[in-house]
Amino acid sequence: MNTSQYFLISIQGVTTENDVLERFTGQLEHLSFSIQDLHYLNFQSSLSILMRLELEQSTDKESLNKVLDKVAKQFKLELLIYPLPERSIAASSHPYILTLLSQKLQPQLLTKLFCHLREKQLCVTEINPLDAGDLHVFEIKINADKPIERQQLMKELMGLKSEYQLDLALQDDDLFRRNKRLILLDADMTFIQCEMINEMSRLAGKEAEVAEITQQTMDGKIQFNEALQQRVALLKGVRLSDLERLILNIPYTPGVDRLVYILKTLGYKIGIVSGGFTRVIDHIKQRFDLDYGFANTLEVKNGELTGCILGDILDGHQKGVILREIALKEKILPEQVIAVGDGANDLEMLASASLGIAFNAKRYLRERAAGSLSLPNLDALLYFLGISKTEISGLFKQETLL
Repeated sequence: MNTSQYFLISIQGVTTENDVLERFTGQLEHLSFSIQDLHYLNFQSSLSILMRLELEQSTDKESLNKVLDKVAKQFKLELLIYPLPERSIAASSHPYILTLLSQKLQPQLLTKLFCHLREKQLCVTEINPLDAGDLHVFEIKINADKPIERQQLMKELMGLKSEYQLDLALQDDDLFRRNKRLILLDADMTFIQCEMINEMSRLAGKEAEVAEITQQTMDGKIQFNEALQQRVALLKGVRLSDLERLILNIPYTPGVDRLVYILKTLGYKIGIVSGGFTRVIDHIKQRFDLDYGFANTLEVKNGELTGCILGDILDGHQKGVILREIALKEKILPEQVIAVGDGANDLEMLASASLGIAFNAKRYLRERAAGSLSLPNLDALLYFLGISKTEISGLFKQETLL
């Protein structure tokens, strides 16, 4: 006959002593037990210990309390003991991590978020903060009875994201989350802070016409191929020398240098897959020493743009194809791939990656991506990988010592 009993031990209080945990476990040596779970937090002298014990022989709550109460009283800590049923709750076969980023964390936000997750029968099992400086970043562990329809959940949370300036990313809680190996990014309004074709249109005196077509394309109202051909035709006559000077003054998105350095240090393959132009992408690829760069090729004759594109157009579908081909070539699993973009033509690329991030994107893409980032700094996506500010700073200290 099984005589084991299960207890939940909660110990909380304020203390400056650093040997509290070993004092409690030392007292438990007097009993025959095994620790099923143990959670320990010591934050600015605020102590919290949570243990789930299995006592291997009949022991009542009073006997357990007597053993542990000596240490609790010594350190003036609150001790609570709860009997538990013998059958423990089995872990779900579908664990996820929902990463939350916010510049101002309001109770109403958390209340609405937790309520929505409960209504969807998603069980929150653990919440941990991630060191992120002035940002509030929390990793929320979730168990689901069946696989989550990620796109549907992100769409449902759009209201919260807009109301509270909230960023979210939902990922499988598995070993691949912190073991990504490939990241592919869009260029315009992602890696760089402008739409290059709009900048080029100024050289042709066609700024308003090109900007209008660009906006309709980003909103998904015009097919990318058709829109690109229309815009490139308006660039006819732009001198190559003027374009090259423009390229030298590209405004890069804040945080790009840090992001590239961190990911290269971690061994990532990094590439840009753009619906823009090779003359721009080749310059960026060389400047940042990236592994890949793909874009469309503009035809040039007599030192001027002809208004035509050479070869097949690199559109949204091709972006997805390129991502899958690079992953296959590098022998990288789909679960180890990140994609980042801002427009409708980035959707297939983001969907082909295990972590697709909509960066300062239109609603069309935000509600379809695994995660969204609305902060100005692109390197904030490192928090979605579980990389803390302390870890980032440590890598830069290593660079300084070299």
